[in-house]
Amino acid sequence: MASKIRFALIGCGAVASAHAKAISALPQAELVAVAGKSAERLTAFARAWGLDAYSDYAEMLQRTDIDAVSICTPSGQHGEIAIRVAEAGKHALVEKPIEVLLAKAEEMIGAFRSRRLKLGVISQHRFDPDVVRLKGMLEAGVLGRPVLASASVHWYRNQAYYDSGQWRGTWAGDGGGVLINQGIHTVDLLQHLMGPVEEITAHAATMTHRMETEDTATAVLKFAGGALGTFSCTTSAYPGYASRLEIIGTAGSAVLEGEALTQLYLNNGDGAAPVNEANSIGASLTEKGAVRGGNPAAGMGGDAFTEQYRDFVKAISEDVEPSVNGEAGRSALAFVLAAYRSAAAGCKVKVSDRLDT
Repeated sequence: MASKIRFALIGCGAVASAHAKAISALPQAELVAVAGKSAERLTAFARAWGLDAYSDYAEMLQRTDIDAVSICTPSGQHGEIAIRVAEAGKHALVEKPIEVLLAKAEEMIGAFRSRRLKLGVISQHRFDPDVVRLKGMLEAGVLGRPVLASASVHWYRNQAYYDSGQWRGTWAGDGGGVLINQGIHTVDLLQHLMGPVEEITAHAATMTHRMETEDTATAVLKFAGGALGTFSCTTSAYPGYASRLEIIGTAGSAVLEGEALTQLYLNNGDGAAPVNEANSIGASLTEKGAVRGGNPAAGMGGDAFTEQYRDFVKAISEDVEPSVNGEAGRSALAFVLAAYRSAAAGCKVKVSDRLDT
């Protein structure tokens, strides 16, 4: 393998530029090619980034100088493309969600595992510094035993957004609506911080948009560790608000708003007035004895998207597991599909069930 990990992109839509920017920011990586269906968009993207352009990704995969492929296509195409990438002997980093069906996601995971190739799924907010620090606090028991988590993704998308692509807001192309598209990042963070969700009771509806799937969803959760939780998401919240994740433990509480930890209250049991320690989190971690060794955020120089790429490049170069692997992507998908099944059936659903429909 070359000293640099050489990447190619499949798909050159809106999110592809973020991938190209992240790869280009890393001295250990190089972006060399892109494949796409729209000739006009493909030509413009390839010219802007100085890449070889392919109308057929299968032809691009025949190149022996490509080590890894970033898959930026509509969600319903992820599985088929990723498996062909694995068959070509290349690593893959897939946009969220990993797929729209659990069976296909598991087939993807198996295709890469059997060939000792790396499979990663985009969930860049795990690499936000405050998320990393909060994860460390929870693992160190600074907040005590988790009791309750409440997450919300109250964003706004106009009708033009859903009309901009035939796949948006469809079951076949998008795998669902707000829950699987906008909400899945927070779904992943929720389980990353709190552990797996065991049971879900959900409702979903189309409230304000013309679309096949839901623009609003709510769920009541039971975590495997015993904590309870709620989750709500919508693309009808004009003008749009930062995503919010509140975690309450027996010894304190914390609130993430967007990428920032805005509230952190630790209960010392001494009757002192509550103090928001969010802005002095480093000092509070040290004083509370939280373990900071091996902190993935240490030395972060770029944005979280770039840091996920840095992590993936390291996984390839050092033959270690990516921080967000195929199994992590499957876990978030299982949550979403359980919520959809619960909403359709009007009953509580166990996330461990097979949920393909």
